[in-house]
Amino acid sequence: MRPIFSLLAIGFFAFAFVSFAKYSDGIILFRGFGYQVEFSLMMFIILQIGLIIFLYLSLKILSFVLSSKRKILAYLKSRQERKEISRLKGAIKNLVAGETSILYEQAKKYIREGNAASKEMLLVAARAAHLEGEYSDRDIYIAQLEESEADDIYLTKALMLIDEGRHHDALGALHKIQKRSVGSVRAELAALRIGRNWDRVLTLIKVARKLNAMNSDACHRIELEAIVGQLANLNMSLPEVEQVSKDAGKRIRSEPSFVLSMSKALWSRGAAHSAQEIVENYLKSAWDDALVKHYVQISENHNLLALEKVEGWLVKQPHNHMLLMALGVMCRDRELWGKSESYLRASDALNASAEVAYELSELYKIMNRLQESRAQLELFAVRQVGNF
Repeated sequence: MRPIFSLLAIGFFAFAFVSFAKYSDGIILFRGFGYQVEFSLMMFIILQIGLIIFLYLSLKILSFVLSSKRKILAYLKSRQERKEISRLKGAIKNLVAGETSILYEQAKKYIREGNAASKEMLLVAARAAHLEGEYSDRDIYIAQLEESEADDIYLTKALMLIDEGRHHDALGALHKIQKRSVGSVRAELAALRIGRNWDRVLTLIKVARKLNAMNSDACHRIELEAIVGQLANLNMSLPEVEQVSKDAGKRIRSEPSFVLSMSKALWSRGAAHSAQEIVENYLKSAWDDALVKHYVQISENHNLLALEKVEGWLVKQPHNHMLLMALGVMCRDRELWGKSESYLRASDALNASAEVAYELSELYKIMNRLQESRAQLELFAVRQVGNF
């Protein structure tokens, strides 16, 4: 394409030159601008050929100069990029190796010298400053990057703010992201969990499942955490608590922590029967010591039916020290002193814990066996120290 352009340009100049000439009796006359010049035909041809050669060489030289300038600029840019890549590789190496102190000082010096750092270099520098606790420098680097209004910059900023515990600011950065991604959903979930915003966590976990942002087990754990967190809210009404139970999936309902939280929520709102029933239903097919202990606490002292249920569980698990201790406490609360001592002693024989010593001390105090009560209380203190 370039040779064709050169020929056309040369032809144009040759035509312009000829247009001023006039041929007469073997002589070429040039008239123009008040002058007249005569050339023989041969001389005119030689001049034409010379002009063509001159114009061609001039165009070649001009083309070479322009292309050389571009090549030089491209070379200088390429050289700068290679240096930046080499510097970035070294920075990443230090970051991975945990040499953040060295990296922070190097990056700080390089940027303060007025060098034009790349986006990637600024990101690494911001991360190093964050890990070193130099939050003011980190914020300066991030502020420079935020001018690009790129989603990955806002995500990086949010992740560092989450590390710092500033979940409100992290959410502010995440809300600037134009297109939701796996990383942004994970970060938003982390920020919401720190802020205990369980309603939004449950809404966002549905998005996480759609995006495949995490595996099903991780989603389940976060959903369970959010539901348990909801149930801990004392401002929830009884109908709201019951609705949470209805909305919960089968896998959630099979979790002992959910059953325990639901039972506590129902009990605290006056639904004692429902609180006991949900525990009983769970323990028909599974077992959890914490649920048994809770069941004892919410059972009314005069309710012998609850005691019979727990004794029925003991048939299936005769060597469960926690169950034996629970029965000892239930019998003590129902003034069945002999059975209470028997169960508590059996529990102590299986697992000599500080807790069972305390329960025996309480029993002996009620029975007015004060010396034995003091002995158990001393044993409780010894065992407590041994647990630390």
